[in-house]
Amino acid sequence: MGGDQAKLAVHDPPYNLVAFQERGVSEYINWCRKWIQNSWHCLAENSALYIWIGADQNDNFQPLPDFMIMMRDFEFTPRSFITMRNQRGYGTQRNWMAVRQELLYYVKGSPHFEVQYTDIPKILRGYYKTVNGQKTENLERSKSDSIRAGNVWVDIQQVFYRMEENVSGCYAQKPLKSIERIIKASSLPRDLVLDFFAHSGTTLLASEIQKRRCFTIDIDPVYCEITIRRLELFRQKGKIGWQNGHPFERELPPNNELQLTPTNEPKKGNQPVQARLL
Repeated sequence: MGGDQAKLAVHDPPYNLVAFQERGVSEYINWCRKWIQNSWHCLAENSALYIWIGADQNDNFQPLPDFMIMMRDFEFTPRSFITMRNQRGYGTQRNWMAVRQELLYYVKGSPHFEVQYTDIPKILRGYYKTVNGQKTENLERSKSDSIRAGNVWVDIQQVFYRMEENVSGCYAQKPLKSIERIIKASSLPRDLVLDFFAHSGTTLLASEIQKRRCFTIDIDPVYCEITIRRLELFRQKGKIGWQNGHPFERELPPNNELQLTPTNEPKKGNQPVQARLL
């Protein structure tokens, strides 16, 4: 960090993996404890921490509950439990379709927060109130056609292959709009944003667009390279992804779908790789 401290951290850890190997809940939580401790040291006195975390409905909703309990051991203050709705869910005919992603919001001290508004019309009707003897509902009384973003996000499109921001091979890719919302709410221009799990480089790209600085790392050199190339693509052509292409079009034949198949072999030295633009 070079003595610098971040005002915001946005982490999207693998939900049941450590270095691409499945782990038991206890081992996974112990691993999480390490990077949460690192986050505390890297964050400024007044700062925000957002963590995407899964809840496997086929495995006692892990690791979400144990992770939340583990967070009680730190001095972070919980502020919100956010759910982002996926437009494309998964499930069987014997269960409710899974269409949600969980996002935990914690703070250190008393950080900046700026209210965000959605760019879709209000979806909630009701809240009837009598005004000047006439019964009205909230849409009639409102001066805006949008509402404040709450802790259930239904207005953000899940990334899939037909969207420009799609990055082939990054199956846990988060929508750019979701990270931009976090950055605009919990940081100011030129603030430093931290991301320990670069993956498709969304936090880095969102920071670039929103005029923030960003430090990001990843344990996998392939994801580091993808992150670098995604930022370079944006700076060169203004594009935010590859849609039906992929980041390695110079090396692989056209229309060759990129398949990232992590191995179960531990990385040499088990050290993260820092993505650098030179």
